[in-house]
Amino acid sequence: MKKLRLIMLFILAAAGLSAQEQLTVRGRVTDAANDGIPGTTVMVRGTQQGTITDLNGDYEIEAPSDAVLVFSFIGYRTEEVGVAGRSTINIQLEEMAFDMDEVVVIGYGTAAVKDLTGSVSVIKADDINRQPVPNIGQALQGKVSGIQVSNNGAPGTAPTIRIRGLGTVRSDASPLFVVDDVYVDDISFLSPQQIESITVLKDASSAAIYGVRAANGVIIITTKGGKFQSPKFNYSGYVGIQQVSNLLDLANTQQYITLVNEKIAVGEDRGTASTPFDPSLYTADTDWFEEVLNPATIQNHNIGITGGGENSTYYYGLGITSQEGLVKNNDYTRINLRGTSDVTVNRFLSAGYGITLNAWKSDNAANVLGQAFIAPPAFDPMVDADTFTDPVSLGFGNFANPAATIEYYNNVSQGLNTLANVHAQITPVENLSFRSSFTFDGSYAENRNYSPEYWVSVTQNDTITHLSKSNSQELNYTFDNTVTYDKSFGEHQVKVMGGLSFVQFRRQGLSASTSRVPYFSEATLYLNNGSIEDLSAGDYGSLIRSNSYFGRLFYSFRERYLLTATFRRDGSSTFPGEKRWGNFPSLGLGWVVSQEDFFGGISSIDFLKVKASWGILGNNQVPQNAYTVIVNNWGGYSVVYGPYGSSTIHQGASITSLVEPLLRWEIVEEYDLGIESLMLDYRLNLEIGMYRRMTRAAIFPVPLIGTAGTSGSSYLDNNADILNTGVELSASWNNQISERLSYNVGGNVSFNHNKVFDLEPGTLPFYDANAFNGALATYTQKGHPIGEFYVLEVDGVFQNFDEVNNYTSGEGDPIMPDAVPGDFRYVDQNEDGIIDDRDRIPYGSYTPKVLYSFNMGVNVGLFDFSIEMHGVGGNKIYNAKRANRFGNENYDADFAGNRWHGEGTSDTYPSADLAGGKNIYPNTFLVESGAYFRIRNVQAGYTLPARLTERLTGERIRVYLSAQNPLTLFSYNGFSPEIPGGSPSTAGMDYGVYPLSRITNVGITMDF
Repeated sequence: MKKLRLIMLFILAAAGLSAQEQLTVRGRVTDAANDGIPGTTVMVRGTQQGTITDLNGDYEIEAPSDAVLVFSFIGYRTEEVGVAGRSTINIQLEEMAFDMDEVVVIGYGTAAVKDLTGSVSVIKADDINRQPVPNIGQALQGKVSGIQVSNNGAPGTAPTIRIRGLGTVRSDASPLFVVDDVYVDDISFLSPQQIESITVLKDASSAAIYGVRAANGVIIITTKGGKFQSPKFNYSGYVGIQQVSNLLDLANTQQYITLVNEKIAVGEDRGTASTPFDPSLYTADTDWFEEVLNPATIQNHNIGITGGGENSTYYYGLGITSQEGLVKNNDYTRINLRGTSDVTVNRFLSAGYGITLNAWKSDNAANVLGQAFIAPPAFDPMVDADTFTDPVSLGFGNFANPAATIEYYNNVSQGLNTLANVHAQITPVENLSFRSSFTFDGSYAENRNYSPEYWVSVTQNDTITHLSKSNSQELNYTFDNTVTYDKSFGEHQVKVMGGLSFVQFRRQGLSASTSRVPYFSEATLYLNNGSIEDLSAGDYGSLIRSNSYFGRLFYSFRERYLLTATFRRDGSSTFPGEKRWGNFPSLGLGWVVSQEDFFGGISSIDFLKVKASWGILGNNQVPQNAYTVIVNNWGGYSVVYGPYGSSTIHQGASITSLVEPLLRWEIVEEYDLGIESLMLDYRLNLEIGMYRRMTRAAIFPVPLIGTAGTSGSSYLDNNADILNTGVELSASWNNQISERLSYNVGGNVSFNHNKVFDLEPGTLPFYDANAFNGALATYTQKGHPIGEFYVLEVDGVFQNFDEVNNYTSGEGDPIMPDAVPGDFRYVDQNEDGIIDDRDRIPYGSYTPKVLYSFNMGVNVGLFDFSIEMHGVGGNKIYNAKRANRFGNENYDADFAGNRWHGEGTSDTYPSADLAGGKNIYPNTFLVESGAYFRIRNVQAGYTLPARLTERLTGERIRVYLSAQNPLTLFSYNGFSPEIPGGSPSTAGMDYGVYPLSRITNVGITMDF
């Protein structure tokens, strides 16, 4: 019995030892793309035993055979896996849709998303690359609430970007772009495939660290860098076909001849006479848009290598973009080179560099679209294979032949951009670091326009050749020095940063032209080959320097009570000495409500933060030399000496304009309130924000009396306040149903109200925006939006002379005595019996009152599908191309089909007659809705199976088919409801925008 007990005890002990048997467990941790995740923490649950994965995501750990391994990495869901006696465990971590511990770039540093107290939005590389677009600005559209992006369809051009409305009248309203610590004015030269992330600082508290340049918001772009991993190559590319997304129909020859003859008939009513056109004489029927537009190709190719070792990382990339223009002979090519490296020398010192080189070339189109819009369709482009048709000789008027313009217009632009930064960081003791960086932004661009000797008509010819050249260059650099202290004390976390910055912007350019330059080849197109007598030249330049001192304090208590305070003091040579320096403070407070003990019972809400902020910003993007009296002899006064007939003229110098000697920068003060929440196991993200942004001391024109003795009619002064208020909402839902099925939906909507809040006494509203015939279309005044259209109100169309005669004032006098049937009837708003500018009414502006977007994505196994949509509402467009008429110009088909051409035919559209310019004077008929809804991108992709990818020596290969701008719904009579460019007071004037493309792409991405 005793022996039996000993045997049983031995067996139980052996079983216990077996249960505690130590195993060496190996494996690899990967993400959804099957890429290894270096730095993943692998722990034995309930112990302090652990390790981290290497550069390839591989790990090795000693663990009991019945242990549970815990895998965790920032941005991914933590996974627990039982060992169960296995020696190999590979695991794929699921990326969290919303990671509050994610670190983002915020300007002179970084911060975790959960700690932010301002309005900051981040766009990741995956979101950027989901759209195969050649321009990074286009990728921003619809991604962030409160941002309006107006695209330009011309190859190589940048869109117009506005954040939270308009806060300035005479200054630049574009946001500040910061690319790898370098200030740039334009980001169109960047390759979207080389971008790692984009951070948008929308409110004053988050942007105040940039002080005087941040009044219109800040967009921080971080390019791709190296990673601690073995070398990996990536290729991405696409090829596409571009077509006009909305081709505007023009009147055909039959409609055109009818329109012209109707104008002639109406002219008889006005007492003028001319001979009508005989329709039988005109057999041509040319659609000029079809002649100047064509389908075009676009392609983009990028290859990159990234990697690193124990103490260093690197990334090198090459990108090539080639885009043909929808307009013939309007092509664009861009080559991007990017290199960056960071090295840790020792535990005290680290350093790195980054450089981006960009070379581009563009064949520019003339104003051929404007010519095509008005050219009569009743003549063919060419008489024969060698001769262009002369429209003047056919009696239509002084029209250009658009086909000849394409043939003879020779305008080429090319340039080189260089962005470079070098930085070093010293960490003398734990938690304390010093960082210095020097950045350089250099660009060179040149333009050449050559006109050969040719003859089409008396108004379209060049009897001798002409050559003009211009070049411009920018040499900008920034020297930043910062010190940062980051320390946790129990439940307290403190991060303090202070620094100083010196910036210099230098721009200069030169232009020259001459004639009689022979053309044998490109090698002969030089000014010194032309006429010395006709040679003329001019130059320009500017130099701006600024010094800045800044600091930021972040404090957190128990990770639930947050405070962020910043201060910046800027001095800029843009302004006079007395007004050269300014102070820009901000304060942000946050309360993480979900960290409170009383919140523990609400399991459906994972994170809830309430935040409020206040800040002051500046805007130094004012007109150059706005406070300096300029004296020159350009158009100056002349003095005549001597008797009549033998006198001599001596050119004199004069003051071009009066100035305000104490002009200063505009000041923006903003208050923000916001709520951020994550719910339902981090699947649902909701954000709500409200803001009140006041621009004080905004620069506004002050009228001058005619006897001031200057060529200008006004001067600039700080005498206006401009208010923008708004609400922004965004929501997104991400759900992983199973290992093979996941989906996401999201969207945002923002509302903005803009108005001139106040004007100083003596400051008058002002007209702007050329509407042709000597009229201006916008009017900026107190209580109304900037650049609001100010027009006569159309109250129908006169159907007969009785209506003209019966439209009388209170005294019985005709209000529009010169009108004839078919003319607009304008409302006499002030009832003084005449129609003039005092009868104009405000009629909306181009700034939208609402912006919205929606996106959705689905992944089923190896297949994926996504769709993105966006739209705007509450804005207006001035159809200026319809008003650009002085004779027998053609019309669009909409006007031709709906015009008044007899009693009862239309009470909305006038006749084709200009009514002496009255029918095209700024009026409500020419102002149309700018609202639209667009499906921006639809994409379907397939990721090749791993077994097939490995045979091709790759890690991941994905192919896709996408449609860019496949559908746009709008009512505006034009190519596009997006009108880029223009100053704040002239925005929304459509003089003939370049059409947007509908693009079908086939693409592939490869990791190997």
